[in-house]
Amino acid sequence: MLASRVRAGRAGNISKHRLRYVCPECQLNALLSGPFERQPATKKTNIHERSFVTLNRNHASVEPPHRLLDKSTSVIRNHLKSWTVENQKKKKAAVDKAGGDSHKLQRLAALPDSMFIEEASSPDSTPADDEAARGDEAGETWEDGVVAGSNGAYAPGDLIWWRPGFDTTFARSQLALFLGHMGIQRQWILADGRWVVERPRVQDSPAFKGFASDLEIEAIRKHLPAKPLEFNQHDYDPNILTSFSFAGDLPASIAEPLVVRFAALLEEISSWRRENLALLDSLYDRIADEERYISFQLPDLVANLLETEYSKVAPAALLTIYRALKRKYTTVITVHQPRYQNSATVTIMPKRLARKFDQVCSWAREYQESAAEAAMGKDVRAGVELNPLSAFVAKARRLILKSRTHRSPTTIGSLGPSSIQGPITEGDLPRKDNDEAFSDNDKLFIEFLWDCYVRSPSPDNNRNLAIASLILRAVGAYPKLRLDRNMGRLLLQELGTLPPWFLKSDHDVGMDLPHGRASPEMKRVFEAAETFCQESGMPATLNPDILKDSMAHLRQDLGELPVYCIDVGEATVREDGFSVEPNPEHPGTYWIHGHNTHPSAFFDTDHILAQRARMLTQSVFHHNRVARIFPQSFCTLMSISKDAPSLTVSTLLTEDGQVLDVKVRPTVVRNVVTLTNAAVELILNRPQYEAASLTLGVDGGMHFEAMAPAAPRDLERAQEHLPNLQLLERLVLAREARRKTETDVPPDWEMQGSLSEMSYAYVYGSKYSEGDLFRSQQFEGDPAMRIKFNRYLKLNRVGEMAKHVTLTSLLGDIVTESAGKWFGDRRLPAIFFGCSYAPDYPAERLNNLKRGEPAQYPIGKLSTSPIPHVHKSHKTHLWLSNSLRRFTDLLAHYNADAYLRAEADGLVEPGQPSDKLELPFPVDECQKFIDNEAPKMYEWALVLSKREKLHWVTQALFRAFHFKEVELPEIWDLHITSVVPSKTRPDDSRLRGFFLPFQTFAVVLASKEGWEKGAKRRQYLPVKLELVDLERLMVVVRVAGPPSDEHSQKGPIHLAPKNPVYEIASGALREVSGKKDSRPRDGTEASIATA
Repeated sequence: MLASRVRAGRAGNISKHRLRYVCPECQLNALLSGPFERQPATKKTNIHERSFVTLNRNHASVEPPHRLLDKSTSVIRNHLKSWTVENQKKKKAAVDKAGGDSHKLQRLAALPDSMFIEEASSPDSTPADDEAARGDEAGETWEDGVVAGSNGAYAPGDLIWWRPGFDTTFARSQLALFLGHMGIQRQWILADGRWVVERPRVQDSPAFKGFASDLEIEAIRKHLPAKPLEFNQHDYDPNILTSFSFAGDLPASIAEPLVVRFAALLEEISSWRRENLALLDSLYDRIADEERYISFQLPDLVANLLETEYSKVAPAALLTIYRALKRKYTTVITVHQPRYQNSATVTIMPKRLARKFDQVCSWAREYQESAAEAAMGKDVRAGVELNPLSAFVAKARRLILKSRTHRSPTTIGSLGPSSIQGPITEGDLPRKDNDEAFSDNDKLFIEFLWDCYVRSPSPDNNRNLAIASLILRAVGAYPKLRLDRNMGRLLLQELGTLPPWFLKSDHDVGMDLPHGRASPEMKRVFEAAETFCQESGMPATLNPDILKDSMAHLRQDLGELPVYCIDVGEATVREDGFSVEPNPEHPGTYWIHGHNTHPSAFFDTDHILAQRARMLTQSVFHHNRVARIFPQSFCTLMSISKDAPSLTVSTLLTEDGQVLDVKVRPTVVRNVVTLTNAAVELILNRPQYEAASLTLGVDGGMHFEAMAPAAPRDLERAQEHLPNLQLLERLVLAREARRKTETDVPPDWEMQGSLSEMSYAYVYGSKYSEGDLFRSQQFEGDPAMRIKFNRYLKLNRVGEMAKHVTLTSLLGDIVTESAGKWFGDRRLPAIFFGCSYAPDYPAERLNNLKRGEPAQYPIGKLSTSPIPHVHKSHKTHLWLSNSLRRFTDLLAHYNADAYLRAEADGLVEPGQPSDKLELPFPVDECQKFIDNEAPKMYEWALVLSKREKLHWVTQALFRAFHFKEVELPEIWDLHITSVVPSKTRPDDSRLRGFFLPFQTFAVVLASKEGWEKGAKRRQYLPVKLELVDLERLMVVVRVAGPPSDEHSQKGPIHLAPKNPVYEIASGALREVSGKKDSRPRDGTEASIATA
């Protein structure tokens, strides 16, 4: 071992010293002894000769001898089991003697009555590899097919407090220096002197920037692997390589200088902690709110706590506070690292709940002690009856029995559909309050369980979770099942406080949604903007005395020029339109105009409407609720329509796609022509995509116009303007081709899917409010829903995408490209969007990838100055077209307005730089938005839009498959994406992919015939559905045939119920295991009995 590593070990690192075993009795005697008192030595046995290994002698935990861990020899446990069995027999005999009950009610009456139900001891089967595969292969996209950038908090040379993951258990938490990337893997040097290469994984530690120099890093990396660590130990395509994590030793002369500095920093951390114990001990009281959950970015929390700027905080202080949050305050503080943030988010429980939850824990411990005494034959009835937990348990059991008369619980932690299907009115299901009313103490237990099992972000393992598990065992409704988060959620569903289809985002205490758990300031601003519009008479009129058009004197009237607004038929707000006209000054050239709504002209940046737009960052479409950055009435008035004001971006193009000029000007549109996407794409003979759909609970009361084909009247209207539409198509395709000649290496790699893919999840009847948590209700029905995806997954090359996207998408590219150029030429700051190649994957390498070969694709990012968008071959790219939906576009409008006014007033020459102008949003304000508010845009786009859609897809599949609401095909297609290193069960094939056509992540089980052997990435496998996992939003399938290069299943998929029948499994817990010998749909029931 390196000498340096030994020295580091003395500062709290790994130690291999063997210490003598101390039995629990001796340890207890030592702890109870006074400082000057010594207990007489007990008789020495061979047990005392056992030794144990500790990773940290300061936190050594006694390892009990193996025979003490043997449950079968536990007297108390054996007594408890026998008592439970006898007690159960007595209750069954009592029920049989009573008579009059149906067989179903007899079974329901057999809920276990023991205060201790044995919890399943199966190991945790969390598929960590599956999560990595899902993240690596799915490639969550943000805009324009570009992979969304993960947090870029760490740069080579940064020091963090590193935590091991699922496949790095060979090391413990310690200081680590980030060395850089090798492919998709990350390289570190640990404080114990070893180097580590690991697969991509989230670390939430703050960084000590620039701890090591580039020269030091380069010297270390010479001794690390020069290629990503990958292996191929499976029966599949040899090109499918699986990365793995590994650790190794460095030469002493290379490691020692850094290890010594690690040790010195650890001493500084220890010193700072000793000097600031009072601050650390009072940390929670200083930052927590009395009534509500609050969230901070870690830098903000540290700066507020120390009352200084974050940049001035000493590294020792920063890391000490972080470690205190992660170790000392796990019960009341949650630290997690969102992918879209550059630093960890800290969520803090209100003081009110912390005090109340302490009381819950006290009651639960007293209940546990009573159970232990009862197991030894003591009479504890008086004490148990006085314990509030007893009353809650009794009430919970009554509610569970009532719930199971019309909904089946399942072993995957969700209730099935109701046997009562009432009509959905005004977007809500009929509800019936149960006779049981919750007392204040009951509500306390419910909120405690909600905090442990439902709320997001989920708390780390802590004391409260152990107490919550004890409460679940006391209720006794889920014997022999692992009492994890799923079972906790199932209990709240059976109590009637949580709908079976609940959305995690409804319970996210850090998500600042105006119709959710938003901050008081967000709600105030949101409602104030609504009130302003109502009092101003909107949408009937736009009062010029209240909102005056500041650009009216500069607007150009476009007269009868046809402006085409192309959207889905039911759109009520149209944010952009397009027009084309020849340029008489230069024959053979044409102006393409992009007309955009222009709200920035009517109020300044501190108006209540602008405040609301900035706080939301972009309109949120969530859970059948819309939170627009502006009130609906204002959006309706600003929408592109007859006589509407607009900000027009005009691009002068030649017939071969060359850009000759770009103009930006305020205009008024008069002749607006509304067309539908479906009609325009059809008359232009552009590729048509077949849709697949899954419908549940629709009885004719729901209308999905966006899913309908083009109506005859829409086709007739589009046909009238066919010449102009064809001209627009020809010009934008010419521009697409021209860009390739203006790029050194145009992008042309293969990508899954198409930018024209349209997927929907329409849900009706899923309303939820926070107050529902404390009401016991029966939901007499289930949400109606319709899911739509493309029937076939397309594999296209980037260079051919112009053939597959819609005309409106191509026209939008013209506007964003031209707007970026206009802003860049004038050095106007704004929020530019772009993407760049990863260092190891330039365009040449990506273009020549073999099918299925893994790679790093361009990563999206924001900037205050023009940056290239390599995916589209744009030299610059600026969002400008959606000022009623995104604050970034509104910000650009404000700066464009200021420049145009200054130009008209003679303050700047046309086309000259804006450096000397006072702009509404200078560079520093734009950068501030990127740093602080822009991550919320990613949250809205990814967490709400994409993941909630996946939530409803899995909900629909769950009801259709496990409860036969819809007759499903027996064989489906699976698109292979990856192979994971380890199995989650013996028959796991380790293949992973996406279940088609609904594009749900899937775990693939092997077939007896071995059909899956030889499968290649991006091939298709015929599979049978075996399990829908609502918690992980995925499915489990089994291979049903050999792989192929094309879809194995052909034909339309439009699935809907004929005569919905809802099966209720006699109140029993329905087993949904996915095992071959226990098919979820065969009606097999798992009886509810004691352990």
